[in-house]
Amino acid sequence: MVEPKIAASARARQLVAPLLVPSDAPFKDYLRATDYCTAVMNYTESQDDREYLAQWRAAFTALMVANEEDRAALIKQLRKDFQYDRSPLASLKPVRRRTT
Repeated sequence: MVEPKIAASARARQLVAPLLVPSDAPFKDYLRATDYCTAVMNYTESQDDREYLAQWRAAFTALMVANEEDRAALIKQLRKDFQYDRSPLASLKPVRRRTT
């Protein structure tokens, strides 16, 4: 199944690009990225940009809470999504945790 490209302005894409980097302090850095997306969403007038930033905010949240191994694989996939203008949502997978 081919993922549809998501519509967003060049400016919205420019805002996300520098946030897709590996991090030594992932919780802090990706929390900052989610906050940044939220702030821009609140001030943009473009519905397409709001939707685009909401999707990337979800992706940064997933990066924020992923373990090191999952985060490395996820950041690689998210970079591909970004490169090909695909929604990052398809790359986000639920992780089942065992509870005792």
